[in-house]
Amino acid sequence: MMFEDTEDFLYSPITKEAFEGLRAEEAKARRICFQTTHSREPKRSEHPYIGTFNIPFLNTIKEVYDAGCGLGLIPNQNPQGGYWRSIQNENEFQRIKAWVDRQGSRVFLRDCLDMSLALGMNIALEEGAPPAHTELGDLESRAKNSADPAAIAALEDRFAATIAELPRYRDAKLIAAIPPSPGKTYDFPSVLVGRLAERLGLQDITSRFQFAEPKGSVKSTKLEDKWETWAKAGLAFSPRLMNRPSVILVDDKYQSGCSAHFVASVLREAGAGCIFGIYAVKTLRDSDNDHS
Repeated sequence: MMFEDTEDFLYSPITKEAFEGLRAEEAKARRICFQTTHSREPKRSEHPYIGTFNIPFLNTIKEVYDAGCGLGLIPNQNPQGGYWRSIQNENEFQRIKAWVDRQGSRVFLRDCLDMSLALGMNIALEEGAPPAHTELGDLESRAKNSADPAAIAALEDRFAATIAELPRYRDAKLIAAIPPSPGKTYDFPSVLVGRLAERLGLQDITSRFQFAEPKGSVKSTKLEDKWETWAKAGLAFSPRLMNRPSVILVDDKYQSGCSAHFVASVLREAGAGCIFGIYAVKTLRDSDNDHS
């Protein structure tokens, strides 16, 4: 009994309330991307520092930063919060900049999963030009909507390289896609996960999800109703996972994060330990259902 209590403490449930609480924090940043939202990091500054490095949260990014750079960050004392480092010399500045450059288009996400990131944004906004797909956005669209073999292969390469590089992701043994509606003839995340499992020697557990009822369209549902749409379908996972294994959870697109959180909640209830989300693209917005 003590062991079960300890397990529950270490791997707390992922709940609708926790997800909605996160969504209610509108003033707090939920993404970090060094090609877009944080493209000016690290910054040069005047005496007494060479520069500064600032990020608004530690979710996911801390473990990647610590493993790849290792220069400590401390809490920011300003009202906006966040974490920062005063850069003492040119060597430190170049070390942080090199780490930032290596992150490329990655989007680090602040959510309720243990780690969560997208390979990049799906839409690029450039001054004076209409919104257009990024390279990753184009690949995701072609893979999802047209089952384009070249796009699927390119995204498989990107996912495989990222999983192999990232701390904790690379140690997971199980992988799952966000489960498609029963009867769906083609589902890109499921295809991708099958290929990644074979390539990386992982166990694909997507088939262990089961729906008790037909699942309504989540894509066309208002954000405030999406969790209930999932819940009404009675998604379950069996048999139960033993010994709290880590699971990589894969989807093509991260918008509000509701689908990822609901599926993660089912995995956690079924015995999953840490859950590491990875997605092809992040949308510009968090709450609508268009291509942005």
